[in-house]
Amino acid sequence: MTASDTSDWSELSALFDECSELPVAARSARIAAVRADNPGLAMRLEAMLAADAGSEGPLERSLDDVAPTLHDSLLGADWETRAGQLMGRYRLIAPIGSGGMGEVWRAERADGEYRQDVALKLLKRGIDTQAILRRFLQERAILARLVHPNIVRLLDGGMSEDGRPYYVMEHVEGATVTRHAQMAALGVRERVELVIAIAQAVSYAHAQLVVHRDLKPSNILIDADGAPHLLDFGIAKLLEDSSEQTLTGTGMRVMSPAYAAPEQILGEAVGTATDVYALGVILFELLTGELPHRRTSRDPSVLAVDLTTDSERPSCALARSSGAVPTYGDVDRNRVRRQVAGDLDLIVDKALRRDPLRRYPTMAAFADDLRRWLDGRAIVARPDTVRYRLGRFVARNRIAVGAAAVVLAALIGGLGAALWQARIARHAANIASIAEEKAQQQAAIATAVSDFLTRDLIQAANPYGGKLAIPLTEALILAGGRIDQRFEGSARMAGVVHRELAESLRLAGAYDSAATHAERAMAALRGVVTDDDPELQKARLTLARVLQKLDRFPEARIHYEQGLKALEASPDPMAALPFQVQLAGLDVEELRIDEALVALERLEPAVRAGLGEFSDLHIDLLDHRTRAFMHNDRFADAGEVNRQLRAGTEQRHGVGHPLTLRFLMREAVVLTAEERYQDALPRIEAACTASRTALGAGHDATHECLMRQGVILYELGRYDEASALFEAVAAYRERTYGTDANGTWLGWVWLARGRQHQGRLDEARALFERADGSAARVLGPGHASALPFRQSFGMFLHETGQLIQAYDLRMDLMARCQRTLPEGHVNIAKYAWDAAQTMAAMERDDEYIAFSANWLPHWERLFGDTENRVVNARAWLDAAQRRQRARGMAVTASRPSE
Repeated sequence: MTASDTSDWSELSALFDECSELPVAARSARIAAVRADNPGLAMRLEAMLAADAGSEGPLERSLDDVAPTLHDSLLGADWETRAGQLMGRYRLIAPIGSGGMGEVWRAERADGEYRQDVALKLLKRGIDTQAILRRFLQERAILARLVHPNIVRLLDGGMSEDGRPYYVMEHVEGATVTRHAQMAALGVRERVELVIAIAQAVSYAHAQLVVHRDLKPSNILIDADGAPHLLDFGIAKLLEDSSEQTLTGTGMRVMSPAYAAPEQILGEAVGTATDVYALGVILFELLTGELPHRRTSRDPSVLAVDLTTDSERPSCALARSSGAVPTYGDVDRNRVRRQVAGDLDLIVDKALRRDPLRRYPTMAAFADDLRRWLDGRAIVARPDTVRYRLGRFVARNRIAVGAAAVVLAALIGGLGAALWQARIARHAANIASIAEEKAQQQAAIATAVSDFLTRDLIQAANPYGGKLAIPLTEALILAGGRIDQRFEGSARMAGVVHRELAESLRLAGAYDSAATHAERAMAALRGVVTDDDPELQKARLTLARVLQKLDRFPEARIHYEQGLKALEASPDPMAALPFQVQLAGLDVEELRIDEALVALERLEPAVRAGLGEFSDLHIDLLDHRTRAFMHNDRFADAGEVNRQLRAGTEQRHGVGHPLTLRFLMREAVVLTAEERYQDALPRIEAACTASRTALGAGHDATHECLMRQGVILYELGRYDEASALFEAVAAYRERTYGTDANGTWLGWVWLARGRQHQGRLDEARALFERADGSAARVLGPGHASALPFRQSFGMFLHETGQLIQAYDLRMDLMARCQRTLPEGHVNIAKYAWDAAQTMAAMERDDEYIAFSANWLPHWERLFGDTENRVVNARAWLDAAQRRQRARGMAVTASRPSE
């Protein structure tokens, strides 16, 4: 662009601004006056005004982008740069677009080092004034400081042969965010999730003291994987740079009018809230298919008048007409409006406030409120009324509230049963006054339990106490602190309520609190009932199961055995079954597999006959059997039993029930054990999706599912994806269960494996050592459940070439397991094979030959002739014998002839 062109453009711009605001008659007269003085200028002016009046006006782009491009096209100018030109080490292929400052080209690396497609932005010729040059270089500097997966990356930069600066970015193939939403027919929730991802990228930029100032759909591309990429920081503002000008050289405000915040239009100071406003406009457009306002002018004075009118809410825009919303495809408008109305309306409204101080203070706060909406939690944008928070609590905790309803129903059912028994007993009072007294006692207990629920448990989340939005588990714990006071003077009632609360907390996974209340139940009941009393036995069983979950196996075994001893004389043949089944499950945990399988097979007929197929106890029994088969590498048997479990729980409880989800996940676990990873992956993905939907993203079962998904991805070699899941699960477990829990240690081990394959060996070793040391400290160095963590550490040492340390550790592990595990246990053979592997790698041939002579028959019997471990062991033996023979021949050859 020549100096003359620049001068013409300034005049043309001023005339356009003037004429675009004039009535039709006055505009025609003004154009006629221009034509009399300068026909060419008038022609270009008319073309610009005609373009402005078109149905697809360029309001979504900034004047700084639009005007020079229109100017070039109206002059009939071709691209200033030609395809094939070299820019440093890059060759231009085809133009992508042209903006106010530069041309954007698709390019490729041309130095032959490697193949790389890029986008190259080059400053336009003729507009390289100091102000424009400073802005172009500032954009390059801004991109250089932003390293985020959802922000286009700066790759390189340089100067063209004719002295124009350029920079090279990653090339993103994709559609604009609004176009992608329409083409993919995204639902409301998916659109909100997309905006959250964009908000996180912008929030990152804000943390680097960069405000984008030009957020609009054309600057947000969505790639084939559905990931957003933020583009074009051409007018971004560095918050610490006070010298940056608000106006361009032509006097036009730097903004895209349709998405500009009020402070941009009025020439006021911009900040992070400016980007919040623009993303609010984009969210409005994604939800409704239209913009929240009708800005028909580019004149700031005219736009300022428009600011006096509040934007309508998205649901109102959707209600203005009937039928489908084009951007959603064939989805009914009313269905979309119902999803948007309410909290989502308020979130958009807060983002679009005229006053920046009344918007979300940060982009992170905006994203957080959207995430709250997705999770069904109370949003910041809504007034904090009691009724509202109550509604959000129930909506958010559908499963938990349902569980509470089950507990409540069970207790009320107990109340009904007790009252029924009381009526029967009163009827029989003519026969036995003792029965009357017992029935009255049962009715009193049931009434007290019901009263506790209505007054204490529910009031723990009372809106007037300000605690309504807490999780149900926390409400249970808070209510539990009032039991002793509430039932002072009635130890039996206190014991019953403590026991019911402990069982609820066990089911919720709050094992420490469950153990506390189970112990209090035992203490309260022991002083007032006999040792075979049903309530005391229920408390004892709950306590034993909780202790087992906490890996306190010896204590759990004591309580199971005490329960069985107390019930030896019970006339009820079913009373001892729960203790016997759970004791067999403890045998599985302590790797007494053969004993467990024998006991479970013996108990199953009585459980099925007495309680029915797929009763709770029968499900527990089959679950224990499945895990026993898994520990013994009997994967086909485990898979068969697990299929029965899944079918039975689905029939009894439904597809989305936690038990059904557990056995869906187990299918993937069995396939993983069989090394059928490609078959396992879709099952675990389905289980994770179902768990998030039914239980929530923060539930323990969901994190267990994510852990299993990470294992499968790890086995498929997708280490970065696996490590991301391992890191999230490890953090959750450490936060939830502390550092002394088996699940936490397992999380560390898998995170360590991911780190190992990412080449972060120091971090990996520290995690392996931490898991091994913690298990040995908490459980004891020879405990059956501590041994696998030592095995994992030995595997790491061997695989990373630290053979001497691996040998010492693996031989120590052999000694420990032979002292702890029953003779013939499959894990002893596995640990022996690990030791043999390191012997063979160190070429300790004499030792290996003697060792394998003892163990190879065991491996062949347990694993099969064609299993990898057996095949490798034979190969190692052959190599050791060959080396031994070679050494013998060398010794013979070295002796002097006689």
